[in-house]
Amino acid sequence: MEDNEGNQQEELRAAYQKRLQQMQAEQQKKELLRKMMDPAAYGRMMNVRMASPELYEKVVSSLAYVVQSGRKMERITEEQLVGLLTKMTERPETKIEFRKK
Repeated sequence: MEDNEGNQQEELRAAYQKRLQQMQAEQQKKELLRKMMDPAAYGRMMNVRMASPELYEKVVSSLAYVVQSGRKMERITEEQLVGLLTKMTERPETKIEFRKK
């Protein structure tokens, strides 16, 4: 019985540590976005985070890449962010052709 409780406590500790690391990573992402975006763009990005987590991660990783590459950037405006989001979500138009025999 004590082994079972010990295992449960260890699992809880591991889950806690994992959650703590996730929260710290998310905090770092938010800090990066705050530095790179004006307040309106940051607000829109937080909305994107809630609506489309995959798109949010895509944008954050591309911005992190820009920062890591050492390129200097001006703060991203809301209009620029909308353009970036549009480019990232664009899908090629599907064309259907009907051929008569």
